[in-house]
Amino acid sequence: MPKKYADRRRRAFVIALQESDAHWGALFGDEVFYDLNYSDLFTRMWLARDRAFTKTELYRFMPKVSHRTAVKYVQTAIEKGLLDETVDDQDRRRRRITMSPQLLKVIEDFLDASLQTFEKRRVFS
Repeated sequence: MPKKYADRRRRAFVIALQESDAHWGALFGDEVFYDLNYSDLFTRMWLARDRAFTKTELYRFMPKVSHRTAVKYVQTAIEKGLLDETVDDQDRRRRRITMSPQLLKVIEDFLDASLQTFEKRRVFS
């Protein structure tokens, strides 16, 4: 059973979460990416940002949508320049996907701003 917290702490958490969500939307500026599935995709890619992924691997990063929807999401991110697609050197039939430098900066700005928001709201203390 989880530890119980005072309503003051719960409220601080909710406000910080809302501020963090608003910052996500402001950084991307495109309503298409104001979606938790993109958050799942981009933050999971960030955790392993030093490697390139196959599209199939990326579809698994969005477990709450169908395979078909995940395909559309990844393709949209590629078309908008947030994900870079290159030919795999080992298998020329396969493509590898990485975060664009622009997306990497946006995600890191989001993480820094979110941490600052949670610290300001004293969620961690």
